Amino acid sequence: MEQLKMYFLPGTPLSAPPLPEGITLSRFDGSEKDLHAWAECLRDGQLIEGRSDEQAYADTIAGIDDIVPTEDIWFLDKNGEHVATVTGFLYRDENVGDIHMVGVRKDCRGQGLSKYVLAAATGHVLKKGPRYIKLTTDEFRRAAIRSYLSMGFRPVLYDYGMEKRWLAVMESFGVDSLDMLYEDASFFRTLSLGETPERVKVGVLGAGRGLSIMSYCEHSDNAELVAVCDSDPACLAEVKARYPGVALYSDYDAFLSHGFDLAVLANYANEHAPFAVKALERGVNVLSELLPVQNMAEAVALVEAVEKSGKLYIYGENCCFMPAPYKMYKLFKKGRLGEFRYGEGEYLHNCEPDWQWHSHARRDHWRNRMTAFYYCTHSLGPLVRMAGSRPVSVTGFEAPYTEKMRRMGASGAPFGMEVVTLESGAIIKSLHGVGPAKYSLWFRAEGDKGVVESARDLAENGGVGTLLMNADETEGSDDGLFHDTNVTDGLTELAEGAGHGGGDYYLLYNAMERVKGNKQAEVIGVYEALDMFLPGLFAYFSVLDGGRPQAIPDLRDPAERERWRHDTRCTDPKAAGDQLLPSYSKGNPDIPDSVYEELMKKRVK
Repeated sequence: MEQLKMYFLPGTPLSAPPLPEGITLSRFDGSEKDLHAWAECLRDGQLIEGRSDEQAYADTIAGIDDIVPTEDIWFLDKNGEHVATVTGFLYRDENVGDIHMVGVRKDCRGQGLSKYVLAAATGHVLKKGPRYIKLTTDEFRRAAIRSYLSMGFRPVLYDYGMEKRWLAVMESFGVDSLDMLYEDASFFRTLSLGETPERVKVGVLGAGRGLSIMSYCEHSDNAELVAVCDSDPACLAEVKARYPGVALYSDYDAFLSHGFDLAVLANYANEHAPFAVKALERGVNVLSELLPVQNMAEAVALVEAVEKSGKLYIYGENCCFMPAPYKMYKLFKKGRLGEFRYGEGEYLHNCEPDWQWHSHARRDHWRNRMTAFYYCTHSLGPLVRMAGSRPVSVTGFEAPYTEKMRRMGASGAPFGMEVVTLESGAIIKSLHGVGPAKYSLWFRAEGDKGVVESARDLAENGGVGTLLMNADETEGSDDGLFHDTNVTDGLTELAEGAGHGGGDYYLLYNAMERVKGNKQAEVIGVYEALDMFLPGLFAYFSVLDGGRPQAIPDLRDPAERERWRHDTRCTDPKAAGDQLLPSYSKGNPDIPDSVYEELMKKRVK
């Protein structure tokens, strides 16, 4: 579990208690005697067990270039002996202070001595003019936490579960309230003992796929289901039986008038964009399931609706929150792998056994009309997030149509691949489809410091729940020493059993937190959603254009939108109009009615 983190902000009065009689302060002089005293204080504090004095110093002090040992390492002396130590220094590039390696000799613990040396080190760092001073600690170090709080250090929200953990600390200390900070040191909110968790009022469109969202609301403490909309009376009847107090609607406009904080769109994937636009225009925040849009005209309309409304648009790409790819994203975000250079993603799903349920055994169902490139965001989305760079060009590759797809009643190719170039120059290969022989969900990414990937499903070792890593501590060191493969965090236990490897839970948790105002909640906005989807759309344009690379437009630029405002090219007749594209690049295959009749028989069985 991650440690607790605390910040001291400049301008906060520094509580520096006067030194008791017989207590003095000194600094590390570099001698072997001081090195041994420093190590003894820390060794008894369980911080450097199993290491020699020299090795402990090399591991914790000598490796940080910004530490000047004779200035930054402080001792508290009692009867002429060093009995406590702390290191306080400034990361010069970040202008952030750090309180590091706090320890009290075993025979002197429990006397409240650490606060004196801590105050001295904090005051020393404050003179350097930092943006803030940080420290980390464990919950079981209650005496240390009490000292930090009394001095003016404040808790920081930087990982899941931090609010609950700090509320538990407050209860144990009898502290009624604490101000909590974001990781950028801005104010988050005041934590109060006995507070009632704020719940986001949620309305769900689509009572089929929407059941997972309803279940989340039922069991979470940050969401409340208040309304459901569906055109099928039977689906609404099921909702009424399970959630008798929830308002039911068959009309979307009436549904939007109900009054809730977030509309979750779990309707047909080819209809999300117009429903999202209408909700945004009505002043309602939106969480949209897959896909964001079908064509460029819808993309332009969606972007402009988000910008004009000022409301939240959150994209529901749950693969981004599966354990391994989500940890990969966080590792890149922290700089542990250096700059993103290359990535591969696969989302190959053999859908034939259940296709009659997915497609309703209907020729005109959107799943039977989609191209092989339609569902690209599952394989591409997590890598785009890791890279943190916009896709600028793509080349598409389409597999040949197969008899299997004909048996399924699907008109598109079994799978497609796009090779995407990002604005940074990095490259992504994305492979996905509904008609391969076997299932494959896998991600790999390479940075300047090393490589990280999820386990292969065929290896039977955990798939996207397992992370594999080989990275260097610093670029070019070629030591392969960094192996942070732990994918658990403060939400792992709560997410167990949720769909898509727990990704559904993380997605919904973060969405609710963002609606509540938590600016650090991890959500996918409209521009990033299009960065994940447009490479697939333009990969198909590439295939139709004989395999030529296609430039991917940036709809963040209002001037760029005019070129695409009336481009309705897609495979959905209702959305495409006279710009309808075939589902397969060589023309829609001939699928006899008997195929759908056989599929319908399977549904009846």
